[in-house]
Amino acid sequence: MIELAFVRHGEAAHSWGEHTDPGLSELGKQQAEHAAYTLTGIAPSELVLISSPKLRAQETAAPLADLRSAPVMIDANFQEVPSVTDLANRQEWLKSLMRSRWSEVKEPVVNTWRDNIIEGVHRLGHHSVIFTHFMVLNVIIGHVRQDDRVLQFWPDNASITRCRLNNGTLELVELGAELDTQVN
Repeated sequence: MIELAFVRHGEAAHSWGEHTDPGLSELGKQQAEHAAYTLTGIAPSELVLISSPKLRAQETAAPLADLRSAPVMIDANFQEVPSVTDLANRQEWLKSLMRSRWSEVKEPVVNTWRDNIIEGVHRLGHHSVIFTHFMVLNVIIGHVRQDDRVLQFWPDNASITRCRLNNGTLELVELGAELDTQVN
């Protein structure tokens, strides 16, 4: 059995509609520190740290990497949903996507992104902590629940969602903290 913890990045310094790759705000840095200390109490001693290539995810991973004196592997399978529109229209496009079902999504790049997340999770061969994004977490939970709705829950910044791979089956152990936060 492989233990997995998926951590949504801390609060970003800019919203998704304002910046293509923001780092963390001061609050986000505090959230990352808190998540790191929480994970030291619940994560197995031997684990792999994985991050989305996005700066906010990498900065969220840094405190745990420091505590564990461990490297962080970058894995593009866990980056945020690729936008099919320009920066000015991203928020509206995302809101529309979140109201959809996967069977209704027609953009090949978005469907490939989703498939890559699911395949990436099933390829994990070690206990891992994955630092990732709001929509990635929704893909994972939808997969576990076998639910076609794009939006499954509202993971809070730096929340920890725990799963396990049990003989090739992804199981939910604990859904991360959920708040009605802005997607950033």
